[in-house]
Amino acid sequence: MAVTQVSTKSARLRAMKRRATGLLVAMALLLVWVIWLRTQYPVWAWLGFVEAFAEAALVGGLADWFAVTALFRQPLNLPIPHTAIIPKNKHRIADSLGEFIEAHFLSTERIMAKVGEFNPAFQLSRWLQTPANARQSAEQLALLFHYILQSLVEPVMQARLRELLRTQLGQIDLAAPAADILGLIRQSGQHQKLLDAVLSHLDTQLQKPELQQHLAQLIATELDYLKWIALDEAGGRYLARKLVHAAGREIQDMRDNGTHALRAHFDQTLTEFQTRLKTDADFQARIAAAQQKMLSDPALHDTLDRLWGNVTRWLSDDLKTPDSTLRLKLASGLTHLAQRLAQDPSLSDWLNRHARIAAGQLVKRYRHQIGQFIADQLKAWDDDVMVERLEVNVGVDLQFVRLNGTLVGGLIGVGLYGLHQLIA
Repeated sequence: MAVTQVSTKSARLRAMKRRATGLLVAMALLLVWVIWLRTQYPVWAWLGFVEAFAEAALVGGLADWFAVTALFRQPLNLPIPHTAIIPKNKHRIADSLGEFIEAHFLSTERIMAKVGEFNPAFQLSRWLQTPANARQSAEQLALLFHYILQSLVEPVMQARLRELLRTQLGQIDLAAPAADILGLIRQSGQHQKLLDAVLSHLDTQLQKPELQQHLAQLIATELDYLKWIALDEAGGRYLARKLVHAAGREIQDMRDNGTHALRAHFDQTLTEFQTRLKTDADFQARIAAAQQKMLSDPALHDTLDRLWGNVTRWLSDDLKTPDSTLRLKLASGLTHLAQRLAQDPSLSDWLNRHARIAAGQLVKRYRHQIGQFIADQLKAWDDDVMVERLEVNVGVDLQFVRLNGTLVGGLIGVGLYGLHQLIA
């Protein structure tokens, strides 16, 4: 496409050059012809006007040809001063163009206004509401995720992520948030519900025959002196039943009585533990030491590596399948986003506002780099390439300048000749 456009522009430039040069040659031939006619018919006064027109047109056309040509190259390859202006001043022109674009095109306010006129939320919503576009966008996001996953499982990246995770986890103060969480649990009464669940489970376990049998054997072992009178097993079973019954009664009493002494003791213990987490420097140091020891444990690293490998492998395998769950979820999420943007003005306003702010910040941060990049690109062009590209894009208009200069010069010549005739 770009090659076709350049070819079309080049053809138009060559055609305009032929027209401008043809008109110049025509004026030269007209001048010669009129001069010859005046020698043959000196009484024809009107030939003076024609001669003045042709002469001034030729001078004007030649002057404009010289001026236009001098912009890009040396006319007739003669080393005339102040010609080939663009190639000789390429670096200065490049810097000036970069500064001009930076100052006038990359204004933060202008870019933010243009982004606001564009209305990104509306454009995004309209684009994503077409199912094919949503699927295509999901495919592109899936490809991006797959590339990121492939990068993350590389050994170097995996080692860096592990070290980053270890550093970040090592900087977390576990004592303070643990105390806050414990305080919230106590305020909400969830710790008592947890105690109820533990008591219920304990009661259920104590009612199991196999546990009671196990307790009986333990008691019989401890009361080994009863075996001399063959009462060890019977005594063990009896004491186990008594123990289970007493424990069950106490558990039931704790479950039914919200002010039970053991409940109060449990609450007091949690309160003391919370206080220690907040104020006991020794205890906090022990927690921090245990945290660092755990993070330095190779077994933890191996576990994290395996977990990370399993997650990334599952995600990567899913993205490869034709009926990928992630791709379907992405497409569905994008469609839902389009509907929300169309129906929720507050969400659209939020997106547009942040798009404007982001665009403004990006332009403000990289404006100078963009201007410098443009200048560097122009400086890197070969002189002939630069001349060719500029001439192809603006040369047609400059050939019109040559045409106008020839015709306007001729008209001025006629006017001056007529004025001279009136004065004379």
